[in-house]
Amino acid sequence: MASGKFTVDTHLFRELGELLVGRDSTALVELIKNAYDADAEEVTIHGQDLDDQTSGSISIQDSGTGMARDQFERGFLRIASRLKDEGDRRSERYKRRYTGAKGIGRLAAHKLARQVEVYSVPDPNFVRGNARGVDATIDWDQIERCTTFDEIESSGAISVDDVPRSGKATPGTTITLRRLRRKWTPAERARFFAEVQTFNPPAELVNPPLSVVKGDQLLFQRARLADANARDPGFKVDLTGDFETGDEYWPTLLQAAHWIVEIEASRAERKVKYNIVPTKLGRESFPAARARRFTEPRKESPQGPFFQARILVREGSSPKIERAWLGRSSGIRVYMEGFRVLPYGEPKDDWLSIDADYKKRQKTLPHLSGLEFAGDPTDDREGLLSLGNSAYFGAVFLTAADAPGLRMLVNREGFVPEGGYDELIRIVRTAVNLATRVRAASKVAQRDKRREERRESAAASVEPSRLDLRQAVEVSVRRASEFASEARKVAATGDFVGAKALIERAAAEYSISSDTSQRLMTEGAILRVLASVGTQMAAFVHEIHGLLGSAQAVERAVEMLRDDTDLPTAGRKKLAQLLKAIGDLRRAVERQAIYLTDVVSPDARRRRSRQKLAERFEAGKRLVEAAAERRSITIENTIPADLKSPPMFPAELTLVFSNLLTNAVKAAQANGRIRATAGSNEEGIVLRVENTGKAVNPETGEKWFRPFESTTTETDPVLGQGMGMGLPITRNILEEYGASIRFVRPLRGYATALEIRFPK
Repeated sequence: MASGKFTVDTHLFRELGELLVGRDSTALVELIKNAYDADAEEVTIHGQDLDDQTSGSISIQDSGTGMARDQFERGFLRIASRLKDEGDRRSERYKRRYTGAKGIGRLAAHKLARQVEVYSVPDPNFVRGNARGVDATIDWDQIERCTTFDEIESSGAISVDDVPRSGKATPGTTITLRRLRRKWTPAERARFFAEVQTFNPPAELVNPPLSVVKGDQLLFQRARLADANARDPGFKVDLTGDFETGDEYWPTLLQAAHWIVEIEASRAERKVKYNIVPTKLGRESFPAARARRFTEPRKESPQGPFFQARILVREGSSPKIERAWLGRSSGIRVYMEGFRVLPYGEPKDDWLSIDADYKKRQKTLPHLSGLEFAGDPTDDREGLLSLGNSAYFGAVFLTAADAPGLRMLVNREGFVPEGGYDELIRIVRTAVNLATRVRAASKVAQRDKRREERRESAAASVEPSRLDLRQAVEVSVRRASEFASEARKVAATGDFVGAKALIERAAAEYSISSDTSQRLMTEGAILRVLASVGTQMAAFVHEIHGLLGSAQAVERAVEMLRDDTDLPTAGRKKLAQLLKAIGDLRRAVERQAIYLTDVVSPDARRRRSRQKLAERFEAGKRLVEAAAERRSITIENTIPADLKSPPMFPAELTLVFSNLLTNAVKAAQANGRIRATAGSNEEGIVLRVENTGKAVNPETGEKWFRPFESTTTETDPVLGQGMGMGLPITRNILEEYGASIRFVRPLRGYATALEIRFPK
C-alpha cells in the first residue's frame, strides 16, 4: 500500500485571517498585544497615507525584549506555534500573562496589508548565546500564488536576514505593514480610530483623582488591570501620524459624572461588594445623596469570574461639542489583561440588556427582587429612573487567572455564552440596578418636597364654599350637554344661526365658574370635576357627531337649492350667504368632533404605542384652529414626520399638544406665530413649542406648573378662560413616561418657549 501525506493550501492564511480576525481594529490590537507580551513598556503606532493603498503604511514599534532569528522562525513563521504555550505562559521580564494566542499576530498582518516587514533586535539579557536579531520581509501575494506550503520556501516570498549584534542597538521590534489591503474612507478611518483608541481603559476609570470623590469611599483606588509582577511599569501606547487622536473628554466627563459605581468580586472573601458613591457634583445636585455599600454572599466558585469594575453615571444633557465623543465612549466595556474585548460596550451592543429594560419603563426593578442584601426600595417607582447605556461609562477589569470560566470566541470578539459569562452579566447588571435604587432614594426627599409645596399652594386658596362650587360646575356641564342636544334639534329645522348660538352657550358653560374655581378648588378637587366631565363626554361626543351629520345634510340641501336656476338671482345670493354660514359652522363642529374622537375614543386609550409626534400635534391643533384663524395666528408644524414618542396612549399625547397650543394661542396675540420643532440626540427627543406675544421668563416659569396659576383674563368661546390646570396636567402625563417639560429661552423672533424632553 502506498503511503500519503497531508498538504496545506496557502489559502489557509486567507481563510484563517477572515475567521480569526473579525475587523481591522481587532487585527491591529492583536499586533499591539504582541508588543505587550514582549514586555514592551511603550509601543508607537504610526499611520501614513492610509487613503492610498500603494504608498500607505502602518508601523508598530515597541521597546520590548525583541526576537532572535530562532524565536522568529519558531514563533512568527510557524503556524499554531507552541512557543507561548511553553512554561507558565508568562513573559520573561515582567511575568505578564500572555494575551496573544493561536498565531493571530501574523494573521492580523495578513488581514491589514499584502506585505509585512519585521525588524527586531533581541535584548541580550533574555536570549541565550550570541543570538542575532532578524530583518525579514513576507510577501503575502507571492505566498498565495503558491499552491501549497511546500512551495513557499523556494518562491522567494519570505526573506530572512540576520541583524549583526551591536552594543548600541536598542532592543525592540518594528513591524511595518505595506501595500494596504484597501483604501480607507474618512468614515472607515473614524470608526477604526474610535475602536483602536478604546483598546485599553482610560486612566480616569483605572485610578480616579481624589478631588472627585473622597478616597475612603472607594472600594479600591487603582484597579488591577493585568496579572503581572510588582515591577511592571505599565504599558503605554502612542498613536501618531494618521492615527493621531483629537480631543479626549475623559477628564471633563469625570468632573461631570454624578455617581461612581464599583464592583469587587473577590476570590479570597467569597463575596461580591457593590459600592455606589456620589461624586462632588452628585452631592451638589442631590443634597440627600449618600454613599451605599452592599455585600452579596457568594458560593464557592473556582471558575469565578473574580474581577473589579468601575462605572461612571452621568445624568442630564451634555454640551453639544462633547456629544459625538460621548456617543462613541458610552457603555460598559470589558477588558482582559488590560486589553479591550469587543464588542462589549459598543454603541449598538446591549450585552447587559440595559437599553432593552430602559425602554420597558417598568416602575420596579425586577432584577433586585428576592435579593435580601439589596434592601427595600424607598421609592415605589424607582424603576422609572432607569437610564440607558448612553448614561454609563464603565470598565470591567478581568484577568485570565481570575476568570478561567470565560473562554474567548475564536475570532477574539466576545466570550463563549456559558456559565461564567452569564455570571459576569448578572453581577454587573446587579450593580447597575443597585445604582438606580440609590439614585432614586437620593431624589425622594426632593420629590416629596415639591409635592408638599404644590399641596400647600393649592390648599392656601380653599374656602368652605368648595362643595357648592363643585355642584355649580356639575350643573354647568349638564347644561352644556343639554344645549348641545337642543342645538342638534334646531339645526334639523334649518335654523343654523340658532344652533351656532346654542353651541356657543354650551362652550361658555364650561368656563362660567373658572374665576371662582381658581381661588377655591384644590388640584384633587379639580381633577375629580374633570373626571365627572369625562363621564359625560361620550354622550357629548355622540351629540356632536349627530349635529355634524345634520349640518352636512342641511349644507347639501341648501347647496342644491342655491344651484336651482329657477330661483331668482336675489334668492340665490341669500342662499349663498346662508351656505357659507352653514359651511363655517359645519367645519367648526367637524374640527371639534375629530378632536374629541382622538381624545376619548376607545382606540385612543386602549393600547400604548410609539406615536408619530407630527400627527399628534396636528390632532391637538384641530381644537385651536378656529381661534387661531380669528386672530390671524399662524401655526407651523416642523416636527419630522418619522419622529416617534416613547410608547404612549394617543389620547394623552393629543391632550399634551392641545393644552400647549391653547396656551400658545391665548398668548400669541393678533397676527402672532406659533412654531413646533423637534429633533433627537443620544439622550432622546427634544421638542419645542414657541410663540410670539406674552413672554415667560424661564427663571420664574416653574410657577405656571402649579395648579390654578393662569394669566388668562378673557373668555374665549372655544378655548375658555383657563383655570391654570393645563400645564400641571401636561406635566403629570409626561412624567408618567419619564419625560420632562419646562420653560426655556426662545429663539430669536419668539417670546416664549416650552421644551419637552422624551427619554430615548
